[in-house]
Amino acid sequence: MNATRTRQHIVDVAIDLFLERGYEATTMEEVAERADIGTSTLYRYFPTKELLATAPIGPPELMADTLRARPADEAPEVALGETLLTLLRAVGIEGEERRAKYDAMLQENHRPRARLMDWLQEAYTALVEALAERMGSTDDDVHVSATAWLAVHVLQRTSEATKADRSLDSVEVATGIMAALAARPLVKPRAAADVD
Repeated sequence: MNATRTRQHIVDVAIDLFLERGYEATTMEEVAERADIGTSTLYRYFPTKELLATAPIGPPELMADTLRARPADEAPEVALGETLLTLLRAVGIEGEERRAKYDAMLQENHRPRARLMDWLQEAYTALVEALAERMGSTDDDVHVSATAWLAVHVLQRTSEATKADRSLDSVEVATGIMAALAARPLVKPRAAADVD
């Protein structure tokens, strides 16, 4: 079994155990045993249980890497939108009931929930760097960082909507949110002294 398949096998086994027995009740040793690998192999792929629990979300660099792979002549807003849709297609747990249990497991356990927040920050930081490259700017440009936060906002709103209604398709929801954002100009904060 190659490294990619081994990694996916470990994730599948671990998520099954987390959903069957609970996150706290499942040990890394039990994951290794059920996956039929040594604990040293498990820890080589996933140094912590939190990283294993959040593995279905993908690596934090996924959005940035996807954005960099988009055609160079594609408009930044289109490249960013397609990047978000690619992420939503690639990430997740199959099946409505299983996804609901997985989401609940993340929310009910503070360690994977904290790792999820760290993931979001890491993903945002990587996305800012990739956007700066695409927009011909620097990663401290306020327009670049605001654009990246808007992308994160689309993901958060999509997650909220699909958690509230499991029958919704995340790609369709995100597409609708992006269309709504594009339909009207955003209101940007300004100091009263700056208004003519």
